[in-house]
Amino acid sequence: MNGFKINIPKIILDKDVLNGNEFGCRQQDFADIIETARQNSLAISGGQVQYALPDGTCELYWLSYDTADKKADETWKTYCDRTAKECLEKFNSLIQAIDIEKEALNSFKFLQDKKHSGVDINKYRTFILYFDSET
Repeated sequence: MNGFKINIPKIILDKDVLNGNEFGCRQQDFADIIETARQNSLAISGGQVQYALPDGTCELYWLSYDTADKKADETWKTYCDRTAKECLEKFNSLIQAIDIEKEALNSFKFLQDKKHSGVDINKYRTFILYFDSET
């Protein structure tokens, strides 16, 4: 198991759509994963949108839902609760405000070529998440 995934519960890892060194999920699983992480005392550092195709990855790093660092006076539980809420709010705002496919196609010729060749690029849209554990 990858080192960064050691403290992530299996119930979350079962929804991981990537095989590499990042955790990625589908849009429909995002809110459940955030809540499961919170319930398992994992904080959410944030993440960004990627298109992870078998032959290439396009990272839309500017489409992120990052959270603020842990405050000195925050308990771990408060930090986990806050980052879950903060990340989900930013994610939902991003989903509502941005046409992600349009942004991806405007940014990456690779994705334009894939779409023109008949590939459903949204099948490869992945939402990266970074977790933080107390230990």
